[in-house]
Amino acid sequence: MTLPRKARSSGCLRIGLPIIILTALGIYSAFPHPTHDQANLKAIAAESQSLMAAHPISAHGQSTDIPKDQWPPAIAELEPYSVTVYYGSLHIGTRPFFDGGWGYGFAPDKRNLGWLSDCWSELNYGLFWHGPC
Repeated sequence: MTLPRKARSSGCLRIGLPIIILTALGIYSAFPHPTHDQANLKAIAAESQSLMAAHPISAHGQSTDIPKDQWPPAIAELEPYSVTVYYGSLHIGTRPFFDGGWGYGFAPDKRNLGWLSDCWSELNYGLFWHGPC
């Protein structure tokens, strides 16, 4: 006995739709996303400003990598792979990738972030987010 065509297609939807939704959620979850918690952003911005003041860079092209044991709590909570001070900005790399990866940037002036301005999304408090660009 064969099922009517309508019964077969609704059975496929019952199985296929959850699989599609789970696949989409898995893909979305695989990529990093920024925090939007305003208290966290404010703390990260304050810590970024403190690190920049503690490690001044005097010329363009130079940078200072901040050792992990010197990362302040809000920045460390992001579990970055690197924290680097540049002239006029600070970069918090959260996930490496061949063309820059994902991470946060802090700069009083967005032009000091060092990459194309289209690569950065403004969060708040002088903090920006980037993905591969």
